[in-house]
Amino acid sequence: MADKIFVNLYLIGVLSAYLVRIPSVSLNARTSSKRDRLSQAQRMKQEGYLVSFLMMFWFAAALVLPLLHAFTDWFAKLNYSLPAWCGYAGCALFVLLLLILGRAHMDLSRNWSAVVQIKEKQQLVTNGIYHFIRHPIYTAHLLWGLAQALMVNNWLAGFAGFAAVVSIMVLRIPREESLLVEQFGEAYERYMAETGALLPRLKK
Repeated sequence: MADKIFVNLYLIGVLSAYLVRIPSVSLNARTSSKRDRLSQAQRMKQEGYLVSFLMMFWFAAALVLPLLHAFTDWFAKLNYSLPAWCGYAGCALFVLLLLILGRAHMDLSRNWSAVVQIKEKQQLVTNGIYHFIRHPIYTAHLLWGLAQALMVNNWLAGFAGFAAVVSIMVLRIPREESLLVEQFGEAYERYMAETGALLPRLKK
């Protein structure tokens, strides 16, 4: 019974994560230049086909598989059990990631993009949550994957999202940082030296 409650809470969290992004998506739809608006084919070319496939897989792993797990017994043989405190820890992680995600989108404002690209009039954002970590949106998605594994007790529906997120970050972050160094030069290199990628850097 507790497992079902945590799965349902996870699905509510997923809905909340998409709702948190609506203001940023709406702002970018209104303010992006014609050059910045990419077709689906252009997006896939920009991201690379492997990353594009992994992002589509992540959507399925983060939402579709947990939905199927919640309302069918298709994956029942892959279920596992965890203590109740793990589910509560997953809930706490999801609240934290929603706060990080919301703040990151607020701080980025029109500089956010759903794909790895340098937008017209792109600014380097180092204030707010970006003062502490360079990639808080990736941090939020990593916490999402951990929360999913704790709240969705199934080897497929619970762990597939975490595996997809880690794979995307390994491929995406180096390319994103290379573009930012190319655009902002020494300013971004100093920012990298002073600020952690996914976690705050301990100051000496």
